[in-house]
This record gives sequence, structure tokens and C-alpha cells, in this order.
Amino acid sequence: MRDDFARGPSFAGLRPFKEPTEGGPGRPGFPVHEHLVDLLAAGKGPPETEGPVPHTMATCAAYAYAGFEQTGDPGTVAMIMSRLGLEENRCRVFEQRVDAMYIASAAYLIQDKDRRVVILCYRGTQPEDIISILTDADVRPETLSVDLAGTRHQVHAGFYRNMRATRHLIMQALERAARGESVDPTEKGVRGDGMEALYITGHSLGGAMAALMAVVLAHEPRYRAVAERLRAVYTFGQPLLGGPEFAEACARATDERGEHVLRDRLLRYIFDRDVVPALPPRPVGPYAPFGREFHYRRPRGVAEGALTFAAETAIDAVSLPGDLLRGQLRRNAGRRAQAAGRSLAELARGPREGGWAEVHDPGLHYPQMDSLAGLAVVAPLAFFAARLALTRTIPFTYSFEDHGPGHYVNALAPPGVLSEFGDVR
Repeated sequence: MRDDFARGPSFAGLRPFKEPTEGGPGRPGFPVHEHLVDLLAAGKGPPETEGPVPHTMATCAAYAYAGFEQTGDPGTVAMIMSRLGLEENRCRVFEQRVDAMYIASAAYLIQDKDRRVVILCYRGTQPEDIISILTDADVRPETLSVDLAGTRHQVHAGFYRNMRATRHLIMQALERAARGESVDPTEKGVRGDGMEALYITGHSLGGAMAALMAVVLAHEPRYRAVAERLRAVYTFGQPLLGGPEFAEACARATDERGEHVLRDRLLRYIFDRDVVPALPPRPVGPYAPFGREFHYRRPRGVAEGALTFAAETAIDAVSLPGDLLRGQLRRNAGRRAQAAGRSLAELARGPREGGWAEVHDPGLHYPQMDSLAGLAVVAPLAFFAARLALTRTIPFTYSFEDHGPGHYVNALAPPGVLSEFGDVR
């Protein structure tokens, strides 16, 4: 187990060769978001779906990938979070790696200097790390050790194992933060009234771990002192975690306060044709989403909509041998008809403006991938097509390109806000 920490710089320290300047929307300097601590610690109403808070979470999740040779970098995360508005924050990282068990778990705890707010951010799948990739591929169901309405449910084994790898140390640190202690183990004493607000976030695998941690946190009585401070969970490009029964149980379940935390305070963001939220593919078993879903679509005209419909219809007709061996042809035909109906409905609406939209109709949730063809053929082709000007606008159903964490950061940036580098977008 690796346990390391860093301190974020002051706003003045972020621009050492320039005169101190006031940051904010449209102005050079830092912070990117003024009064960010107050925004994060604000009232306990519905979580913000756009603006500084989700943008901060997306940026934190993106920079959780910082590091070298599979080793996390709390210094970079602390610096970026200072730039955003958490001046002189304390950042601690817990990492555990056991290659033979497909464990490559990393979790960051970021605490503001006044100890009012803590962000728990899980790192996602590292593209160059085969163990991290095998974690995603370990789709064997594993029983969740938390009761939801008196029933235990099975979830994705790789995601659950990686969340549990660092959970004990995370909970110890969060319980100290709830008492007003620092997540920095070298700092002693109590400050203020303790943690007022806790946020959990992550991209890709990190989003899956964040959602599972929320399930455990909200329904373990022994974690009540921490759970009652949970304001929201923000995930970006999160894969599916468990079956329909598990998703329904999460939607129904309430915490110690009687709130539907997993239904109302878990926000899943999906960028355009990101392939990962459609995974695992249906041939490995049925999976279903829970929480609030927000989908970003690039602007498209009628002509591109028609091409998209034609492409989706053709791709939905492709099945690999695994589908045949499972005898799923008849069931797949019904799902393809539903997918075609969704595409026709979108086409009938004509040109569509881009941007984020919440999906309220459960029937329109981002669907689980029907066959292995989308993962093995379509998404890789879309990734390489996006690199070439002539093929960049081909309407593939899924794309690895759209999974990049930078897309989520840019799409969630409020209008006119500075980038994390202190310049105007």
C-alpha cells in the first residue's frame, strides 16, 4: 500500500513571475472558480448539474491520472485543485497494486485548508497499464457485501475489488476529517466544526469505484458520521456496475436520513458516443444503470442523423460467435428493433442542438451494448477515424475517442470560465 500526500500552493504562488491578479470568469489569474469552498459547502439542496461544481469534479477526475509508471502524483492533483479554487489544499493518495489479483486501485482525498470540504476522487483505467485493463475485463459477478432492502446483490468483480482495496484507509481518513482533523497525517489538532460536505467523483473505472463507494457509504450504519455529509457523487464515462435488480434496489434504497441518495445525488455524465457507459456488453450478462443520467450530444443536422440511423441499423445487425453460442438471436432482434425506434424518433425531430440534457425517460437511457461487435470493431474504428479530417464526422455508434476525460472537462466548463492553466478558453 502506498500512502503519500502533498499541499497545494497559494494563488499567488501559482503565478510566480507575474504580478498578483484576481481570477474569476474572463479574467487572467487564479482561482478559476471564485469562492469555490463556499459553493461546495453550500446548502443541502439538489446537487448542481452544471456550473463550477461539476466542472471541478470533472477536472479533478481527469487529473487523477497524473503520475509516472502507474504511480500516482498527489503534487499535480493538489496544484490543479488550487488553481480551481481550493487554495493550499491538502491532497492525500492511497494506492494498492496486486497484479495477480487485478488490483490497480488509487484514490485521492482533497481537503480545503479550512477543512470544510473533502473530495474523494478515484483514478480510472490507465491506458498503458495491462493490470488496470484486466480489472475492467474481470466481469465475473461478485456479491456485494451490503444489504439493500434486506437483499444482497452481485456486481462487477473487478470494480468492486479495486474499490475495497483502499476503502479501509479512506474511511479512517474521512472519519478524521468529519471531526475536523486533517487528511495530512503530519498535521495535528482540530480546526473548525469538521467536514461540512463530501463529494465523490471519478472517470471511467474511477467512476465505477466512486458509485460503488457511494452504495457502501450510504447503507453501512457504521459510516453514518461520514455518510450524512455526502452531498453528491459525480461520475464521467462510468461503465455499468450490476444487473437490473441491483439498479432497481439502488433506486429504491434510502439512507439513514430517508433520502434516496443513489437515485437523486449520483449524477452520471456521458459524452456523446463514449463507448464505456455501454459496457460491459450484453453477451457477458445484463447490466443496468442507476442514478441521474446526463448526456452530451454534439450538434447534428438531418443528413448526419440519417447517416447515424443507417450506421446503427447496420452495426446492430452484426453479431460475433459469442452471441450465437448464447442463443440470443431472438432476444437481440427485439432489442435491435427498440434501438432502431430510438434512432428513428431522434431523426424525426430534425436538426438537434448540442449540449447536456438530462435523460428522464428510463427507456431512453444510454443502452448496454448489444453485441461484442461494438467493442471489438466499431469503437476502435471510430477512435482512428477521429484522427483524420476526411473521416472525422462519420457517425459511429460508439467511440473510444469520446471517452477521453478532456472532453468532459471542456463540455462542463461554464461559459467564459478560465481553463485550469489560467487562460481564457
